[in-house]
Parts: sequence; structure tokens; C-alpha cells
Amino acid sequence: MTDDEQLFAGNLVSKRLLRVTTSWHVSGEAEPSLLHLWLHLEGLGPVHFHTPGTGLSLRTGRPPGPYSMERYGDVVVVDDPPDVPVTRFLGEPIRSAREIRYRDAHGDFPAGLTLRFATGSVRLLALDDDLLLAHDQHLGPVEAHLHEDTVLARVVQTCGECPSQWDAWTTSGQYLYLRYRHGEGSVEQHPSEDCDTWDGEESSLWTQWDDGTDGGHIELADFLAAAGLRLAPDAQVSPG
Repeated sequence: MTDDEQLFAGNLVSKRLLRVTTSWHVSGEAEPSLLHLWLHLEGLGPVHFHTPGTGLSLRTGRPPGPYSMERYGDVVVVDDPPDVPVTRFLGEPIRSAREIRYRDAHGDFPAGLTLRFATGSVRLLALDDDLLLAHDQHLGPVEAHLHEDTVLARVVQTCGECPSQWDAWTTSGQYLYLRYRHGEGSVEQHPSEDCDTWDGEESSLWTQWDDGTDGGHIELADFLAAAGLRLAPDAQVSPG
């Protein structure tokens, strides 16, 4: 990886979180506002999260030197801040990194990511040019416009064990390949169930974890719980 290289959500999956660096804008008596976030990930180095305008940007690169005070005012840089939600996951690998979209009558754009770890999750959001970290709190009216494609409308099992695997489609029509073998679970996004379509830019890794059991069989309900997916109330589930 080189500095300032663009990254995508799939690049983060399975990487262990080693350190968190934040920079805050401090002005008078106002609450400090988060300017930038760096997640130091095993095998990737520092990953810079910020909002250059609309949406969330992910790029490689270490925290820079002093900021321009004329542009930002007073800036404080803090390593592993205890009150930032993502810091509680230090030492854990990222189990999944999934896009959050903002949708309203005026448009539809990628607004952030949900990062899932074994012990919980955190949302990284870029809204109105502000970088927000949300753990389990409700963000008010904006929640109605935030959408994550994690609900399955149809699931077809293609193998029972060694591996346990399924073809699945979300309620938005996205195809997912679900697989569990040797205790390792994964969710991959592809254009379709046709393997010949799996080598392009539309394919990416959504989720990966290792439960340490070396098992080859898992029930669908247990797989979905581990992967952070769920069935729609009227989902079609077929044994294949």
C-alpha cells in the first residue's frame, strides 16, 4: 500500500484493529467536533476516514503534521481516545464492513460504513460534511434515511456441509454467496450466482470470520447471526 491510495470496504475485512487516532476541532466552549479518524489496521497500516464533502472517503496515509490554524482553528490529535466507540474494539479483527446509504426525495448516496466486530459494531457516517461515530445510539430523524442492505428476500442452500453454503439475494436484489468451512464463515457480493461474473469490480468480500472450531456445518440461522444478516418476514428459504 502507498500513501493516499483509495480503499474500499472490502479491503478492511479480517484486518485487526491495532490503534485509533482522531483529530478534533476545538473552538471556545463548543463541543469538540471530529475532523478525521485513522484506524491502524494490521496488514494495511493507517486508514484515513474523512468526509471531503458528500460521503465517506477511505484512503491510506499516516496522520499529517500540524494543521493550518487559519483553516481549522485549534486542533487536538488523540491516540486511542477512550470515549470514541471504535476504541473498544482494539485487538479485534473487523468481521464485516458494509455500506450505509442515505436516501431521500433529493438523492441517494453512500453515507458511511458499519464495521462489525465479534463483540459489537460501530457506524462511521459522513453527513452534512461532518464525520460521526455512532455505536448503539439513535440519531433521530436522520435514521429514517439510512439504509444498509442486510435483509435477505431469498436463500437457496447449495451444499449442506463441508462447506455449508447458500446462494442469497437481498431485498434490493443484490446476490450474495454465503459459505462456511473449517470454522470460517464468509459473505461475498457478486453480480449474480453465475461464477463467470465473479472476477469484476462488482465483486467484493462483505464478511469473514473464524470461530476457531474447524467445523464444516452450520445452521442458516447461526450463520446469519454471525454475519449480521437477517431474513425478511416473507423470505423464501429453500434447502436446494
